[in-house]
Amino acid sequence: MSQDTPTPGRRSSRRGRRPDVTTLMAVVLPLLVALALLAVQPDDESGSTTTPPTRTALTRSTVVCPSALEGPDERGAPEVAISSAGDGVDGSVRVGLGADKSEARISSGRVTTVDAGSGAVTVAAEDDTAPGLVAARFGTTTPAAATCLAPQPGSWFTGVGAGAGHTSVLELTNPDSGTAIADVLVYGRHGLVDAPRLRGVSVPGGTSVQVDLAADLPRRDELSLDVVAARGRIGATLLDRIDPLGRGGTLQDWLPAQSEPSTSNLLMGLAPGSDARRVLAVANGGPDEVRVSVQVVTDRSVFTPKDVPDLRVPPQSTAKLNLSGVLEKLVADGDATGLLVTATQPVTATLRSQADGDLSHAVADPVVDGAATVLLPEAAAPAKTLVLAGAVKAGSVEVVARSSDGRELSTDTVDLAPDRGASLKLPDATALLTVTPRRSTVAGAVLVAGQGAAVVPLTVPALNGLVPAVAPGLP
Repeated sequence: MSQDTPTPGRRSSRRGRRPDVTTLMAVVLPLLVALALLAVQPDDESGSTTTPPTRTALTRSTVVCPSALEGPDERGAPEVAISSAGDGVDGSVRVGLGADKSEARISSGRVTTVDAGSGAVTVAAEDDTAPGLVAARFGTTTPAAATCLAPQPGSWFTGVGAGAGHTSVLELTNPDSGTAIADVLVYGRHGLVDAPRLRGVSVPGGTSVQVDLAADLPRRDELSLDVVAARGRIGATLLDRIDPLGRGGTLQDWLPAQSEPSTSNLLMGLAPGSDARRVLAVANGGPDEVRVSVQVVTDRSVFTPKDVPDLRVPPQSTAKLNLSGVLEKLVADGDATGLLVTATQPVTATLRSQADGDLSHAVADPVVDGAATVLLPEAAAPAKTLVLAGAVKAGSVEVVARSSDGRELSTDTVDLAPDRGASLKLPDATALLTVTPRRSTVAGAVLVAGQGAAVVPLTVPALNGLVPAVAPGLP
């Protein structure tokens, strides 16, 4: 035993000696560090340091409108319809692309129509006009309609074509001044399609780039696209064309995007018409095979029709299911208002309908819990029907229909219940529709039917911005 070690029952001979500096720092420094960490960490038993962003007033808003339909039966349709879902809005927005922009006056509850040319355009609002900005583009001779949406980090287009009989044109629009870059993943029948020309697509600031899939990626498969903004902001839209050999001219319609895959997809709005060809396309972007089941939505129930097998979709692939015979009588009788597509893993889905010489698409509708606003073609000829489903519990929606000049045409309350749909005939002159859910969520669309059909999804305009929480922390 060393001489510095005290023996039992005897006091140490080192009592009263001061510890050296090294010993002191070894004891005190860790204590100081621990106290500092406690001072900067939140008092959270879960250990989480994540704080959700806060909502603030929206000061800037931009939506992207696709190029107008063109062809023998369409003459450019240069008009863009604009309105505001905000309260007491009365001001100006800028319409155009790049340096070619003009001002348009908008106000709450009214629809302003602007000649914006035939190409893709943006509608940009600032300050008081930013909250609640909505815009749309319509066809001329057919009831086609496309909602103008804000640029998204990702967009899915399910059931597109790249062949002679079915082709699609992807349009990428950059609303900002700097160059944006998009990566496009292509899912075919047998998996991912090698498409190097669709990786790193450059979109200069204030321009729009069109990608003709039949020219850049000729295939006969049913395809799906996952468009990702790798740099900057990009508004992705898609024009879908069908050439029914021996049956007349080319049919065309804008194919709405689905923001993300889901295990439950409601496709509301089934175009009427006899001898219709209806094809359900489902995309599986995951690594495992997915089993998909299809149910029909009516105002009385949601049921599985006879002789409709489950659809198996291989990993990273697109599969299709012909539903023409299954839906023919149900749609003709006015019973079917939509489809519920459920899957074992998240998928995207589109129902493509060729009916009465026209093309339309029902795409998985997002479930909304706030006031949705829809712009519709004002023409009195087409019939307009609001179709709803997806209520998680009993509730209702308030439906207000207005003409383009702001005149209130009707106010209705529609009851909602789980496991069944609901529908409401709208006044023919409806140009602006507001759908506000009460005590439940809802998904839906407006079916515009005349000489052809269009399906216009419900859209919740942005009223607030999100500001991330920033707090001091350790590097």
